[in-house]
Amino acid sequence: MRSIAVLLLCALATGGVHANLKSATKVGIFGNWTVLRDTDKMTDKVTCTGIYQQDYSRQLSEDGLYISVKGGLSSITLRFDELPARPMRLAGKIEKDVRAVMLEGADFDLAVSSTRLRGQVLTLVSGVQDFELDLSGIREAVAHIKAGCPPAAPSAMSAPAPATAEPPQPPACSPDLLERMKAARVTPAQIQKICSSTNS
Repeated sequence: MRSIAVLLLCALATGGVHANLKSATKVGIFGNWTVLRDTDKMTDKVTCTGIYQQDYSRQLSEDGLYISVKGGLSSITLRFDELPARPMRLAGKIEKDVRAVMLEGADFDLAVSSTRLRGQVLTLVSGVQDFELDLSGIREAVAHIKAGCPPAAPSAMSAPAPATAEPPQPPACSPDLLERMKAARVTPAQIQKICSSTNS
């Protein structure tokens, strides 16, 4: 899975991933995360990616969180919720190559169990850059990705109710009376009311 994430980030660094993900199918929204499902046209392999608040530079996989940063990464400091900030660390080689902060392993596990992430990145070109993410919904988004990001089931509410030509008639009105009222252009609602009053 890491190799897929690295490929996504490489595409992100060159801008190619935006077009790919924009053609992907939206299969779930979990708090601030939208899960996208993309199927390779040649292999039918499914790729699941979470996007933070429609921002394609902040992506989620089943085992990593990736935050694109411009300017060339030098060092990274992270803070989860209200815990003390983690010790500053130097950016890894892959992080420098793809120009993105990569949260994997223990950092990723901590992100999934947190509600807020703050980061401070020292870049070679732009100096210090800060970012903050409201992680609401990340646990559910990761669970959906791990499940293979199945397409959302269509809502039963979206199916139109079968139309009825006219309301059902109470047995008080005889078929002959019904036919005469219809011939006289009495509306179905009026027929219903007449037959109901006759029945009572």
